Amino acid sequence: MSNSWCTIESDPGVFTELMRGIGVKGVQVEEVFTLDDDLKSLGPIYGLVFLFKWKSGNDSEPRNVVDPDGIFFANQVINNACATQALLQILLNSNEIDLGDELRNFKEFTEGLPSDMKGLTISNSDLIRNVHNSFARPEPFVSDEKPATSSDDVFHFISYTHINGKLYELDGLQNGPILLGECTADNWLDQVRPEIQKRIQSYAQSEIRFNLMALVKDKVVALEEQMATAAPGDMGTLQQMLEAEKAKQKHWQLENIRRKHNYVPFVLEFLQILADKNQLGPLVDAARKKARKE
Repeated sequence: MSNSWCTIESDPGVFTELMRGIGVKGVQVEEVFTLDDDLKSLGPIYGLVFLFKWKSGNDSEPRNVVDPDGIFFANQVINNACATQALLQILLNSNEIDLGDELRNFKEFTEGLPSDMKGLTISNSDLIRNVHNSFARPEPFVSDEKPATSSDDVFHFISYTHINGKLYELDGLQNGPILLGECTADNWLDQVRPEIQKRIQSYAQSEIRFNLMALVKDKVVALEEQMATAAPGDMGTLQQMLEAEKAKQKHWQLENIRRKHNYVPFVLEFLQILADKNQLGPLVDAARKKARKE
């Protein structure tokens, strides 16, 4: 079995299924479109995952890297693992999330290990790697993965969360957690907002491809809990919200099935049928003519 890790699409449905695949319960991921006060409408947020274009010298300014004592922090030791690692560094630093047996045992096993060994342990976990790689895009040809060059766009996931009254940026490419300041569970989102804005503004107008996602309580569970104690007059609205959330999560599942499905045999068979009927050549010629006109 290959030890390589595939790239992961920055999508809330993908990240939610990834967490559930490794046994995490009662949590989902929501995409964040604004950093204003509406962010708090998502309810309690366990952490934020931020995707940005990595470039050499991103962190040329001195960072307040601290000793990871009492914090789960792992160095990224393998390419393309940063998406899953960003999730893990929120999940494994929270006391409010049901990690499930596998991830709970993983946390206990890695306790006390240095950051580089924690990173190796992640990369060597069959469960974590297999769930991550379940989102690999099927390829018709096997090829060796080539390292990115200076002309390639390289994107990177990091996470933000609060731990024991302090706000941290957790980036596996750093030597340790980056302490951003003091905070509380109530104001940490206000504290992290300028940090994310500063990172975005560092690109001036040269880059607009960013993505921010929040780890929140499973909305189906949260709504069902609200309905258990809601006043009769609120039940209709809550029921509509519950049905909409269930429909959204069902749509996520369908999209993930489509992402994972291997369409290559169908495409190759379809092309063979067109070739057998002498229709492939004319279609290719017509496409070339259209491309030249455009």
